[in-house]
Amino acid sequence: MTYRKSCYIIGGLFVFIFVVQMVVGITTASLSLIELLMLGAMAFLSFAAGYLYPQFKQKDERSQLIRQKGMEFSMIALSVYFLVLILGMQLGFITLAAVDVVRVLVSLQIITIFSSWIILSKKF
Repeated sequence: MTYRKSCYIIGGLFVFIFVVQMVVGITTASLSLIELLMLGAMAFLSFAAGYLYPQFKQKDERSQLIRQKGMEFSMIALSVYFLVLILGMQLGFITLAAVDVVRVLVSLQIITIFSSWIILSKKF
């Protein structure tokens, strides 16, 4: 089985787990949006990795440029995420535990990096 198909299968499994977790959380009134965000980010990572594999398996200038620019954009976005979280927590709009803050930041970073790589792979 190829790497691309494996990524799509793993992404499908994450989507299945996401849906089951959401249904169980809704029916038991214990839905955790942060856990769903993490599962959604992992599903997105799997599908994006499968999509980007043909472009990234070649180690040429184009793939290096896409990776570099994507990381630059994601660092800017991470700074914005930090700013919003810090201001929200200081002003009392956001009340999260430290573990939840880390989970949210990791999920947003995964989504941002792979989204920017997909957009840049279409652009370049």
